[in-house]
Amino acid sequence: MKRSRKILGAALLIGVFYTAAAWAASDEPDSIIIRKHPMPIEQPVGKTAGKTTTTATTQAGDKTKANGTPPYDDTVKNDTAKDADVPKIEGKDHYEDEVITNPKLSDMAVTPLYIFPLVEKDFTIAGLAAGDTLAKVRRVLGSPEKYLNSEHYTTLRYNDDTQKLRVVLRNDTIDMLKQPNEQGDRIQVGVNSIFLAQGTDIAAGRDIHLGYPVESVMRRYGAPTNLLRDTDSNIYYLVYESPQKDTMLVFAIYNRKVERIALMPPRAPYINPSAETVLPIHAGFIPRDFSLMGFSLENPFEANKYNMWTNMITNKGNKFWIYGDYGVEIDRYNTIKRVFLMTNNAYTNRGATLGYHASTILGLYGLPQRLEKGPDGIKSVDGYFYDNPYQKGIYLLFVIDHVQNYVEDVLLLSAPIEDLQNPKKRYGLEA
Repeated sequence: MKRSRKILGAALLIGVFYTAAAWAASDEPDSIIIRKHPMPIEQPVGKTAGKTTTTATTQAGDKTKANGTPPYDDTVKNDTAKDADVPKIEGKDHYEDEVITNPKLSDMAVTPLYIFPLVEKDFTIAGLAAGDTLAKVRRVLGSPEKYLNSEHYTTLRYNDDTQKLRVVLRNDTIDMLKQPNEQGDRIQVGVNSIFLAQGTDIAAGRDIHLGYPVESVMRRYGAPTNLLRDTDSNIYYLVYESPQKDTMLVFAIYNRKVERIALMPPRAPYINPSAETVLPIHAGFIPRDFSLMGFSLENPFEANKYNMWTNMITNKGNKFWIYGDYGVEIDRYNTIKRVFLMTNNAYTNRGATLGYHASTILGLYGLPQRLEKGPDGIKSVDGYFYDNPYQKGIYLLFVIDHVQNYVEDVLLLSAPIEDLQNPKKRYGLEA
């Protein structure tokens, strides 16, 4: 992946939603405050350059081996050392890719990760779930450092040198309000919200702790129900809705790690019922799966819609706008033709990024519609091609290191790649 980044960086030298949500200290249950107009990242809508692999299994329970590669919780070695003794590809005449349409499991170099469907018990923090009683909270957490009581809510604060945890409970009310109304809504007494901002000993659901790499969340919870981004701070919010749709678990991701966790009742913009639930699902995909960093192909381009661009180069009439963590290619008619990730501080709408293990990609997206396998014995890559069933000719491509089985590149494209093994051609920087 560093090779791709270096080539793109050299080209730059030559060519030279809104969802700012934050955990606040409010005593009300709505304690993730929206500071801007919320916009999901996937709508027709970055800081370490290069690759820093953040594996999902630095914690016990997710160790995976594939074809003799090291345990998945070992970080990828330095690219320079890793590639030192591997022959480099000099030209297309020196190799031949194997292209497989609709590959089977036996065609894949790794075994796809199986992610168990979420159940209600996965939506907890510190073992507490929505609706739990005050007595249970005190039994599990002990006496709070601060106790606040209002007409409708009771707030318990557990703040010290090692943790910052806040539990908000809905006070008891009349029986009629606790019964579902015509819309199915009701007041649930007991635990309403939990906010964890500090404390690595406290686990959420499937044993996710603060400081865990984001891929741990992906491997244990799967693709999020929604993914939001604070464009000012580059914090991502992975939103998971419970099977009963009465609770959501939100992971705030900064610098590729879990920074905060919240358990709350579902509400906009985190859960948007009208977004795409009424659309037909084709091949397991929905339209937002085929946008990247908020940009959809064949749409008009707006330069500073989400971030201020840092560089712009021109190649054969097309312009490449670079935003640090990602880039966008447009043609002479200002139409978006290609979007690509440049660091692992940017994500697809299913939460994938550079440095992920191939098994994680297969767990999030399933088997690709086309598999292009690089040759053995030389430094090469494989391509996982996912075709957009809603828009012919558009596809999402994961470029996978052929030996190490980690993601090197992620691109959203509308034209075929003539030579997958040539990084310049993957980015459209060489004829």
